[in-house]
Amino acid sequence: MKYYVTLIALCIAPFVCSQSYGEFKVHDNGLIYSETAVGKLIHIVDSLNLKFKVCDLSKNFQSLPQAQGYYVELEGPRCKEAVADLKSGMSADVFIQKYQPEHSSLLSILQQEYINYEKRPMITWRMLDVLQQKDYEVELPKDEYKTQFSGPLKQKWVYHYKVYEYDKSEHLSAMYFLSSPESKSIPSHYSRAIQYALCMIDTTQTVMLTEKVNYERFDRKHTKAFLKFWNYLEKKYPRVKPRPYDYELGFTLSQLNDYEMPDSTATFPYDTIADIDFVTVDSTAVDTAIVDTTVVDTTAAAFPYVPPKPSRLYRRLQRMTKEERQQLRAQNDANYRYNYEQDSIWDSHLAEQVQKLYTSDKKFSSLLLAAYEDAIRNSHSDANLERVVAWTLGRREALEMKRRRRVIGGCSMDQGPRIHAQEIAVLAAETTKWEIFLRSHLDIMNDRFERVSDGSYAYAGRKTYIRELEVLDINLIDLIVGITLRIDNPSPNHYYSSISRMGRALAESQDRERIERTILEAVSATDLDVYNRQLFYYLYMNYVYNLPDKTQREVAGMRLNALLPTLPFSAKGYVEEK
Repeated sequence: MKYYVTLIALCIAPFVCSQSYGEFKVHDNGLIYSETAVGKLIHIVDSLNLKFKVCDLSKNFQSLPQAQGYYVELEGPRCKEAVADLKSGMSADVFIQKYQPEHSSLLSILQQEYINYEKRPMITWRMLDVLQQKDYEVELPKDEYKTQFSGPLKQKWVYHYKVYEYDKSEHLSAMYFLSSPESKSIPSHYSRAIQYALCMIDTTQTVMLTEKVNYERFDRKHTKAFLKFWNYLEKKYPRVKPRPYDYELGFTLSQLNDYEMPDSTATFPYDTIADIDFVTVDSTAVDTAIVDTTVVDTTAAAFPYVPPKPSRLYRRLQRMTKEERQQLRAQNDANYRYNYEQDSIWDSHLAEQVQKLYTSDKKFSSLLLAAYEDAIRNSHSDANLERVVAWTLGRREALEMKRRRRVIGGCSMDQGPRIHAQEIAVLAAETTKWEIFLRSHLDIMNDRFERVSDGSYAYAGRKTYIRELEVLDINLIDLIVGITLRIDNPSPNHYYSSISRMGRALAESQDRERIERTILEAVSATDLDVYNRQLFYYLYMNYVYNLPDKTQREVAGMRLNALLPTLPFSAKGYVEEK
């Protein structure tokens, strides 16, 4: 119970603390960056725009290799026989007629190569079924692929056959190639947008300087120098003594006041699998979680719900009257508010106190320097130390510290990674590090952060901040198009947008009419490869979904629907709201 309550506290604390400003502090200019920082960034953008005008725009980009083919799924005891037929080279038509698979579709096949987490080269084939809102995939280690296949893939099968351990059931998924995967030249208009994105987003740079991850504020091995400094700081600038607050008590009182403990006879508490949060990570584009909502009849029997054993604290509080519990909860909450208010007051004067101590107290400056050097040496810092360094040693030094500290979110509500990225962006803007600023800001827009868990209920609180880019005189349309298009053999650190998040950002843009026209042109562009047209379709659907007004959604949706008969893939398009 204590671990569970602590985890909840760690998840919600950054979120609660950020509410005094919304998600981030907004300056007088209505942006999350100060007028001074914006001025510096505009000057850099002007220079980059001039540089782009003399860039070599003749570079030819290629699409990811694509082909046409069938996808089939089969389950049950006939899978072994079906695998033998696949190996013999049975055609898709004959296979479908013989086995009547549960699912079969004629779709575009996308071929990609990547290195998996085991550092093993893999080759994968994917199909986007836009009509069914599904994503199919078959993959093989590259060495196995080379052993099994020689020559073109035309009229050949790739498949995945699996026997599940828990019930020995068999599953087969396979793709049949009507043609071999081939790349296609990206049209010059879209190549220019890619080139513009490459001009703006430096692919030789990364936001982080290390791959080291940080689940704690500090490794225990590297706390000594920081603690010496921080303890001295709080000795010279003491806090008000906090009143007692108990997270476990507050959580347990909520349990008792709001609901009773679950019935121990209850079974699996979800009516369908759709009630569970699923999050899929797709580094290539679509970013839509595809959920199979088929109800598994055996779920309740296979996964009976086992209620948690009531803690001693729960049983003790249960013996109190409801009024006594409410009084206890009110006092606990009041203590929390008091502590938060006092900490806010202390924090509001921290910069002033730190700067005074840094100029007048040699021990303070010596301990600070030792803590800073230790943090740089071990690439493991702390947000409080970074703030102090920015106020004293310098903002460039603080930026380097932040870039050495990778923050992993503890849960969906943990704003830590976004706060960390925004602080990097602010320091990068103030120190004219454009290449770091833009990548960090795009990460915030695309919500590109690592989290232990990430439920959709936390998305609403995360904003996109597209206005911050619009005021910088960036050719935003070309930038968005450039990072939406997927290309073969991109440069290392090439930046790709999140389709769903970028659609939401565009719905907040000041130039929606031009945005709609640009995306619809890409969806209907016959000289653009099918996969990229599908991505622009998804981008537009996410854009429409996030428009603030129902009439706007319907008008924009009808514009897309008018194009559906001309598309090389089947799609539902926009469905009017009831």
